[in-house]
Amino acid sequence: MRPSAVLLAGFLLSAPAWAAGPVPDYAITPMTKADVDFYLDIMRAAAAHNQHLAGDDKAAVDLTIQMQKHPPDMSHMTAGQMARNANLMARAADLASYDEKVAEQRGVTARYDAIKNEVEAVYAQVTGEGGSCAGDDCGGQLTAAQIARGKQEDATVRADKPLIAPHVAEIKALKKQIGGFMFGGQ
Repeated sequence: MRPSAVLLAGFLLSAPAWAAGPVPDYAITPMTKADVDFYLDIMRAAAAHNQHLAGDDKAAVDLTIQMQKHPPDMSHMTAGQMARNANLMARAADLASYDEKVAEQRGVTARYDAIKNEVEAVYAQVTGEGGSCAGDDCGGQLTAAQIARGKQEDATVRADKPLIAPHVAEIKALKKQIGGFMFGGQ
């Protein structure tokens, strides 16, 4: 076997173990470029899936949009229509979180969820969509350990912002492609 084939085989054999390994606490551990790339790769795959829907998937999205614009009068629906609509709405919810399905298929759910939580927290701050106590304790009594953790989290956000900021437009577009139909196209 050639050395590159041996390295590839070794990587492929170790990949499942790596994917299931311990996940850092990204709230206090700064992300790396590889973490952001990992997040974007899953989001891109989910957006690509949702880009060309057909059949019941398209019907689910269309129904969701229709119901937001013009909520139906349920009193005129048969039990069969209500059951079909309920099934389609459940499918729409699945499609709106298809990134989670991609992560599950790849066997990296825990890592993806940890990175996604941090990316979305930083994204909210970069775009001004996130709330902040601006140094206040948000109305409660904090312990010394909570204050220390808060300082770690603030430092991590500062470290992560330069990694997320260049991708804000793409993240916004991917989020819209994946689940924008659930929230009135936002």
